[in-house]
Amino acid sequence: MDKIKVLEVNNIDLPGRRFNGYNMIKEISDNNISVKQTVIIKQSKNDSVIPLLSNDTFMNEYYKFQITEDKLSIHNVFSITTPALLNLKEYKEADIVHFHMFHNTKLSIYSLIKIAEEKKVIISLHDPWFLTGRCVHFYDCLLWQKGCKKCPDLTTMFSFKEDNCQMLWKLKKYVFDNIDVDIVVPSKWMESLVKKSPIFEHNRNNVHFIPFGIDLKKFDSINTKDARAHYNLKDDEIVLFLRAQNEFKGTTYVLEALRKLKTNKKIVVLTCENKGLLDEVKNKYKIIDLGMIKDKEMVYAMKACDIFLMPSKGESFGMMAIEAMASSKPVIVFDNTALPSVVHANECGIAVKDRSSDELRHAIEHLIDNKEERERRGLFGKKICQEEYQLDRYNKDIKDLYNNVYLRETKKRKPSSSFTKDPKIQALLHSAITSEEEKLNLNIDYSDPFIQEQIMIFNNEEYQCIKRESKKFKNIVKNILKKNKFLYNLIRKILRRN
Repeated sequence: MDKIKVLEVNNIDLPGRRFNGYNMIKEISDNNISVKQTVIIKQSKNDSVIPLLSNDTFMNEYYKFQITEDKLSIHNVFSITTPALLNLKEYKEADIVHFHMFHNTKLSIYSLIKIAEEKKVIISLHDPWFLTGRCVHFYDCLLWQKGCKKCPDLTTMFSFKEDNCQMLWKLKKYVFDNIDVDIVVPSKWMESLVKKSPIFEHNRNNVHFIPFGIDLKKFDSINTKDARAHYNLKDDEIVLFLRAQNEFKGTTYVLEALRKLKTNKKIVVLTCENKGLLDEVKNKYKIIDLGMIKDKEMVYAMKACDIFLMPSKGESFGMMAIEAMASSKPVIVFDNTALPSVVHANECGIAVKDRSSDELRHAIEHLIDNKEERERRGLFGKKICQEEYQLDRYNKDIKDLYNNVYLRETKKRKPSSSFTKDPKIQALLHSAITSEEEKLNLNIDYSDPFIQEQIMIFNNEEYQCIKRESKKFKNIVKNILKKNKFLYNLIRKILRRN
């Protein structure tokens, strides 16, 4: 068998390197498999990582498309990254294309149909975005199971000004109804969601549960005494560690719990990522805000703490919870998302009522006052990591997946016809419309395959013009006007709305 060539696709290489494809370059590549990665933002000096956008003009267009889509309340439709990927040498050579964090790449959702016709495709679901019309985490909302009609909250990530959620949900369903791809999920919770999702109805037999793995040796390289000395911590101080981020990680609930916390012990709160979120209680506790940290500093923080807090509102796996367990630290989570099963609550980790700061406070107080239980749960967490979250096991599972996907006979589905009910667009498919006003009054239904085909043409035209250094937009629309009057007027209308 020839060496299998795999291209990992993500928006950035080093942040999230443990699960976004970068580490696979070294850890998965062998005599049978060759792994490369393409990203929008390259931070490493690794020659096997290829920038997807080759110059500043392409990057400017990438950011311009983000602004345009924000104003139009859509995402992953207008894309400079899609034609860039399709024209990439490493893409053309690849046997398998493995997508990570697809929404961050700003690749066209609709382009998956073309890509799946040309390549074997694997999509890792790092969050439920592909299951919904818009949001990254749906929290208590169940509309993702019914089509995302009338979104109750457009402010969560990714926020919209207009409710186009149902339209984009239909687009995703149309795409996955017409492709045969393999789906990777990191938790049983995510697997259950995919099984329930109408969007993945035709791909449910190709869902692979592969929990992330970590290098346990890394967490044995630093002992607790040295880690605590690293932060000048005293022996009688109890250290709580958390990732400070309000959007998903539940930091507001930690703040509420800390306000009400009752203990005679000296408490230190160690945070990473966002600084200043716990300033309100800095007179009550010693707060150490580390900000954005790299892997080695993460190990120091995990080994230095006594309790790790991860009361996330949305989580498809919970890598930091596993890192805490690998450091023999007990973890407190909310009883939602993937975390309770990942940390084996309540046998190992402790799961409390979702979004209850009072129950979170009680759990923190209980562990503060019970050193033996902290140590028992911590040791059990280390044992679970050794049994379930070993890096070698993860790498073997990924290699097996690549071999199986390479050999699997994929079904080529014939895309169904355009399902728009707009009579003007239906008429346009069969006859020319001469009135400019009539053309510009067309409703733009982004879920319609015909509209998506036109936008794909536009995306490619823009890419080709930039490649030829025809930087002015008027050159692009001139090229389009010569070939496709409908597309020309469609883009004009979009720009008027923008």
